[in-house]
Amino acid sequence: MTSTETCEKIPFLGKDEDGMDGVDYPPRRGVFPPGRLKWHGALFIVQLALLTLNLTLFWQNTTASHDEHDASLGDVFESAFSPVRTAVQFKVEEPNPAPMPNPFFGEPRPEVDQAWSDLLRGSMVRISEDEMRKMNKTSIALRDRSGYIGYLESIHMLHCVKRIYQFQHPEHYPNLQGTDAFSPAHWDHCLDVLQRGIMCNADVTVNTYFWKTSDEIKGDSSGSRVCTDWDRIQKWTDERAVKYVGNDDLLSLLVPIDDADSIGPEKM
Repeated sequence: MTSTETCEKIPFLGKDEDGMDGVDYPPRRGVFPPGRLKWHGALFIVQLALLTLNLTLFWQNTTASHDEHDASLGDVFESAFSPVRTAVQFKVEEPNPAPMPNPFFGEPRPEVDQAWSDLLRGSMVRISEDEMRKMNKTSIALRDRSGYIGYLESIHMLHCVKRIYQFQHPEHYPNLQGTDAFSPAHWDHCLDVLQRGIMCNADVTVNTYFWKTSDEIKGDSSGSRVCTDWDRIQKWTDERAVKYVGNDDLLSLLVPIDDADSIGPEKM
């Protein structure tokens, strides 16, 4: 056995063990006097106890903090109930090295109109009576008594984005000109909806900057971000969508305004 191997093995031998390989080890000299050795042993035990205590307190504080945060978040969600929340999940959206053209913008063409129609197909959804009561809201009842009509605010905001896109191309959407779709009041309404929505659901992704030229900087929004899984929300709206063609068809699905049960349910 080499001298190096011997040095590595010695600390792990008991006082009555020998090398078992025929090596005679030199007598070991005490490093510390017995009294000092006992003192160091006691100090080590105290330090170990303090370390254990600190780790325990850290774990308890961390757990309590998470529990308080979860409880607080649960209280917030309970006070502002939404039936779609069961479908909400989050995912990390990774940057696409070769981003595809956005299907909702660009020059007007049938594909863009179809993309918007598909995205907004769940604009009106069916809400059950129990869900309405949990929200503490009322709405217009469906004639078949299956519930009440409602819409998601996210769909509302997307509708406003669609109107902004269409406003840029009046020659392609002449039927919208001169209507309330592009009136100043509607513009203020849409801008208000978007401003409130952005602040309410703030995206906290941190972006950075880079030098575009020697005297100009530019923002860099590449990188991963946490996003709502929109496909799950779309699936939820698809399953509850109230389908109709035109205003007359919609009215035929609703309890008329002069009916006592048109608006409900009664608030508790």
